[in-house]
Amino acid sequence: MIKRTLKFAIGPSVGIVIGNLLFRITSPQLFNETWPPILMQSLLYLVVGYGVSFFVGLLIEWVRAKTRK
Repeated sequence: MIKRTLKFAIGPSVGIVIGNLLFRITSPQLFNETWPPILMQSLLYLVVGYGVSFFVGLLIEWVRAKTRK
């Protein structure tokens, strides 16, 4: 269950990072010098997105396992 969830969390976290990069590149007027650099923000989004995706996937697997019993 955990191994499957670890693999599952990769896709959404990469999608979050790509979406962030596209939004930041297409709308540079919304970001000023108070925002972190694009690389640091991408790494932060990758780590946080992976963590949240992992825990949501784990919750889904746990509920699925409980309903099967």
